Amino acid sequence: MTAQTERLLESGRLAESEGNARQALVRYEEAVKLAANQALPLLRLGTLCHRTRDYARARQLLDEASRIDPDHPDVAFRLGLTCDALGDLEQAKAAYTRTLLLAPSSWQTWYLIGRDHRQLGHAEVARLAYRRALEAAPEESEILGELGTLLWEMGLEEDAHVYLEQAVKACPVDPGFALQLGLAEMQRGDLIAAHRLLTGAKHLDPTDGRIDVALQGLALRRKESRSRQRRRAA
Repeated sequence: MTAQTERLLESGRLAESEGNARQALVRYEEAVKLAANQALPLLRLGTLCHRTRDYARARQLLDEASRIDPDHPDVAFRLGLTCDALGDLEQAKAAYTRTLLLAPSSWQTWYLIGRDHRQLGHAEVARLAYRRALEAAPEESEILGELGTLLWEMGLEEDAHVYLEQAVKACPVDPGFALQLGLAEMQRGDLIAAHRLLTGAKHLDPTDGRIDVALQGLALRRKESRSRQRRRAA
């Protein structure tokens, strides 16, 4: 990989970490043009497309990355996530299986173990698996988000809030993380923080109906809060 490609990837990563998805997209696309026969630029661009909900393009990019480097576990893992999001469960399962075979002790494998147990209702086992994943990749947003939502479902709101905050910080371009944290803030009663997060999520993905529902719920909560304040003042 050339020095120019590496600079573009680093510039894209920095833009992504700052929440500038558009700039990150431009940088990663330039890197792909310069190194179309290498998997890493395709992986970065495909991952960003997945996080910003452009699943069809993400799959195309990750399929190509997998063709170039079929032994790259993160390519297989990201391809699995994208196929899952598109509802192609057969291809998702194949990609996940390849991930497990390529990297049986990786964070991706522990994440998948945790997710499988979560779907089976084994919350505590899933929690332990996610923690093992975090030991290997403490700043990986997918793990942080999954663990945060799991803990919230388990009634461990304070612990959950910590991980949800970390997920948003680690990946500010993903509307799903902003939505989950916004809902958590609303339930905690911090309506100002909830409004900031939910409007941010709406900006990131204007088509997500779950965000609209959350914003409607927030508007109702704020109206009720103002009514209570007026009654106390009277």
